[in-house]
Amino acid sequence: MIDKIKFKKSDQVAFVGRIRPLIKRIQPKVDRVYVLERDIKRRETGILPDTASEEILPKVDVTIITGTAIANGTIDRLLQLSKKSREVALVGASASTIPDPLFKRGVTIVGAIRVRDTDRLLQIVSEGGGTQQLKSAIDFINLRPKNCGAQSRQQG
Repeated sequence: MIDKIKFKKSDQVAFVGRIRPLIKRIQPKVDRVYVLERDIKRRETGILPDTASEEILPKVDVTIITGTAIANGTIDRLLQLSKKSREVALVGASASTIPDPLFKRGVTIVGAIRVRDTDRLLQIVSEGGGTQQLKSAIDFINLRPKNCGAQSRQQG
C-alpha cells in the first residue's frame, strides 16, 4: 500500500494505530512520523495516545489509519481531522470493506485484503495466527477512488 503513496522528504505522516511494519518503511522517507495508539499496552516511547489526534491530524500531510477505527467508532472523527492531508489511507484486514463510502469521506486509498485460500485462513485464525501467518492465505490489495480497481500484491 505505501508503494502507491508518493511521499515527500518534507512530509509529516500520522499513523492512527501502531502499524509497525509500515512505520519502519516510511520513517526514512519523510521528515516526521507521529504514531497515535489507543491501546496503552501497545504504546512505547514516542507513541502518543490517540487523543492527540485532535492536535496532530489537522497538520500532517499524510494520515494512515488502521481499519480498527471503523470497528471502534472513531473513523468519522479521524476523517474530519484529516481533511487537510494530501493522502488519507485506511489499512489492514479490518479495512476490507466496500470502499465507496470511505472515498466519499476523504479516504484516498484503502489497503485491504482479498482471501485466496479460505480453508487455510480459517485454520490460521482458529489457531490464533496473526498477520504474518495470514500472508499464506491472502493477497493485499489497494483500492483508489478514481477507478476503484484493485491492485494486488500477492504474499506468500
